[in-house]
Amino acid sequence: MSKNNKTCLFSAISGTITLNGKPVSNARIKRVSDDHVDETKTDENGYFNMPSVFANPIFSFMSRFIPGQFVSTQKVYIYVDGMEHLILEGIKRKEAELTESRSKPWIVTCELSDEPIRFRIDGNAFASRCKWDAEYDQKSKVLPPG
Repeated sequence: MSKNNKTCLFSAISGTITLNGKPVSNARIKRVSDDHVDETKTDENGYFNMPSVFANPIFSFMSRFIPGQFVSTQKVYIYVDGMEHLILEGIKRKEAELTESRSKPWIVTCELSDEPIRFRIDGNAFASRCKWDAEYDQKSKVLPPG
């Protein structure tokens, strides 16, 4: 659990969006986490900020009694010149806030011309054009049978 025993579906995220190194201003940002959708806009410097999203109290209460693993899907889209760009996609597997960034504030830099990369942070899987200050999990080595 996280803040006040609430389940965090998507931690607070802020950062800067660029295209070919130039800020993307007045672009719509849409964040989707399971049934929750919220939006914001970038400012003239390409900066955006979105607060943490917590599950409703009934979900948090019921999850204590129903066995299963917590999973929250996470997606962030940006809309530039009529085009939709998926800039971050992840699976959050821990209920605590900021597990996407190893307990640090989740501050991203996203270059839209970059190809997405795949990685894990604290067990959470991501595909993203964004980078943030968190060390990636070590890839586990699979040994050949024998």
